[in-house]
Order: sequence, then C-alpha cells, then structure tokens
Amino acid sequence: MLTSSFVFLKALKPGQTSLGIEISDSTIKMSKLLLRNKTEPLIQMNLTEELPPQVIEEGRIKEPLRLIQTLQTMMERLDSKPRHIHLVFPSQLVMVRFLKLPDIPEKDLAKLVDFEIKHNIHLPFENPLYDFVKMNGTAHKKRKKIKKESEAPTGKDSFLEAAAGKEELGRGKGLFDDFQEEESKVGITNQCDVMLVAAPKEIMDQYLEVLDSAGIKLTSIEIKALSLFRLLQSTSLTKLKDTFLIVDLNETAGDLSIFHGADLKITRSIPLNFAAKSQGVLDVKTSTDHLFSEFLDGDADFRNHCNDLAHELERLMNFYRYTLNNRNQEFAGVVISGDLKRMSEIVSFLTERLPIPVQLFQPTSSFGQSSALKDDFSMYAVTLGLALRGAES
Repeated sequence: MLTSSFVFLKALKPGQTSLGIEISDSTIKMSKLLLRNKTEPLIQMNLTEELPPQVIEEGRIKEPLRLIQTLQTMMERLDSKPRHIHLVFPSQLVMVRFLKLPDIPEKDLAKLVDFEIKHNIHLPFENPLYDFVKMNGTAHKKRKKIKKESEAPTGKDSFLEAAAGKEELGRGKGLFDDFQEEESKVGITNQCDVMLVAAPKEIMDQYLEVLDSAGIKLTSIEIKALSLFRLLQSTSLTKLKDTFLIVDLNETAGDLSIFHGADLKITRSIPLNFAAKSQGVLDVKTSTDHLFSEFLDGDADFRNHCNDLAHELERLMNFYRYTLNNRNQEFAGVVISGDLKRMSEIVSFLTERLPIPVQLFQPTSSFGQSSALKDDFSMYAVTLGLALRGAES
C-alpha cells in the first residue's frame, strides 16, 4: 500500500532537492526536501511503500527483483528527480565501536586501524568494509579521499575502505564525516578517541547493485544515528551540551543512541516484537496516576513490549553512566521516532516509567510545521534527517 504526503509550497528562490531513503524489513520510506540558503527547508513529499514478507529479512535482501520494482515505482511518483540521494544502511548489519588508540596523524592512524581490524577486533561477519573518524587529539585533519574512476557505485571496492585511504562510499562521503571536529583544545594525553563502523561487504554490494538497477545514484550512505541527530539539530529539541537518548522504533527492531553534546557515544540495535497486533485498547477511564495499570483483555502483550523497551533503555543508560564512568552526566531526556501505530501510548508509558522527559520528534521551527505533515514528522524522522544532508558528499 502506497501512501504519500505533500506540502504545496513554492520556494521564493530556487534551491536544491534532496532525497532520503530508508529500507527496512517491512517498508521503504522516502522524504524529499527542497533546501535553500538562509531559509528553512521545505518538505515536498513523504512516501511509504509496504514490502511483502520475505523480500527483506533482518536487513538481508532475499528478493532483489521485487525490491528493485518497488523502488522504481516510488521514484516514478516523485514530481521531479532529486539532485542528491542518500541512503541509511540497516542498523542490524552495522557494527560501531569506540576505540582508544595512540594520538598520531590520521594517515598513520589508518594503518593502525587496519591492523586492529585484521588482528585484534572481532567482527560478527567476514570481509568487512569500514570507516573511522578521529574524534579528538592532536594533528587532527580530514583524510584525503580519492574518487573511484569507475562510474557505477557497485563492484568490489564500492564501499569506503577508510583504513586504506582509498575511495569514497558509493561515490559519497564517509559514514562519519559529520563528526569531524575542530582541532582539539586539549592535547595532554597520548591517546585519542576513534569511532569505527564496519559492515559486511557482500550485503553492502547487494544494496548498491539493487539501487543502481533501480536507476538510483547515491550521493552518500550513513547510519541511522547520524540522520536522526541531524534532524534533532534542525529542530532544537534539546541543547547540544546535554546527554540524551535518540530512539527509533519499528515493529521488529529499535535503534538506541546516546549523544553527549554533538558526540555519538553509544549506538545499538535491539530486537522488538511490536509486530503482534493487540486486540484490546487502553481503558480511557483509568486515572492519570495509574495510566497503564488497567488494560482491556488482549492488550497485555503491548504492555509487555513497552516494559521490554523501557528495560533496555534503563540498561543502556546505566551502562553509560556507571560502567563507562560517566556518573557526572545526567540524561536530559529521550527523543523518539518511528512508524508504530501506537507511538503516543509508548511515549506515555515511557514517561511513567523513566525519570527523565520523553517526547516524540516534533518540528519546533517553521521546518515541517505544515498541518499536512506534522503528524508524519516522527514517522519520517530518519529520511528527513538524511535528506537534510543535501549536497554533502
């Protein structure tokens, strides 16, 4: 079933169009933005196409032809071809690690990361493709990248092998370039923080081949946490100096990410079971002090799934504060996105359970405040954040 939302607004000045694409086990979502200098972006279109069962399972493409056809159908529904197209890679296929390594120039650090990948870091898949960024320390400069000579974003070396300093990811930018920082103001140690991301090359190549067959030329690929953080920056829902959680939910999985200021500290994907349809509904006569104490028959599963989610959030926050020794950092809140039908009830449940504020992604500026799209803002948070990347490559 194909659904769409439009904003019939015309830009006063010409701008560039940008498209964000998210492919999950059950749906494909797209968001198209018009980006203009010195003015708020305009949401031109949001699209969702439900995928039949077994087309994609746990992020792995099982029926590529069906996926290609669906992507082509959705692209045909766009009123014009976007100039820049960005894809988020399935979180359950990505491993993110935070390493302490010697504070050396990035050219030398690339060789060290390559050695660590081959000899010391255990990965849950063979033949990985990976990228890294040096988060702080001295001699901090961006890596120079060499564009691939080949035109097609597929084949052996389509993914940015950052440790070897070779080519760009899908002819776009590396996964963590958004986290490049200024020269560190503190250089008192001989170690630096390095963020590493890795994904299985075979599956990455398959995604690139499918998109290329559908006539989609990517500008970039990144992970979900970065897309959501970019959208959060544009809506000013939280202060950058705070420590907070960003949570994205669908029927079978959840992405939990902790940020401190502009720094991603932890990101992980957890299995969920919201796919089971609850027959009961919340008893609206229940007092607000006991909002979730009484459910009609058949709704206990939904409550249990909410309990499981709350437990995972508590575990992650405790791990960050106590195991990782961040006791002086108080969490400012949780911001949630996703496409579940009962998102507002999940937010209410977590508000009752957690000692910090919980809220849905909501537009807090003129960006996205059209009544036609406001209700969809949380649902399309990932793809909107992707599209905000614009011409970055």
